[in-house]
Amino acid sequence: MTAFSQEDVILRLHEVIDPCSAATRVPLSIVEMGMIESVEIVSRNVVVALRMTSPLCHALPYFQMEVERVLAGITGVDGVKCTFDHGGNWQPDNMTLGAKRKLADQREFVRSRAVKLAKTA
Repeated sequence: MTAFSQEDVILRLHEVIDPCSAATRVPLSIVEMGMIESVEIVSRNVVVALRMTSPLCHALPYFQMEVERVLAGITGVDGVKCTFDHGGNWQPDNMTLGAKRKLADQREFVRSRAVKLAKTA
């Protein structure tokens, strides 16, 4: 039996921010983005399978490093492995409702700002 649970792992994975979402000024965690395909705990080792949002994603080393970093902080974790599907399984519907709302709010903010700028030009 392990001293930590799958919920502990997922809670920590909220700390890993998708860099592409951060670049659009809507920083979303890999959990909010729906990038977590599975979390397996075998003995004291954790395997996290991620769905990549694009087969052209260049952030795989970042995701691996960050997943290992945040999960190493859980007492009792002996090892972490991060696997990737290379962009074949992720769909926008995988995102949480909260993430979708944040993105919609940002789009509306940008739209309203563009309208204000157009009126002053």
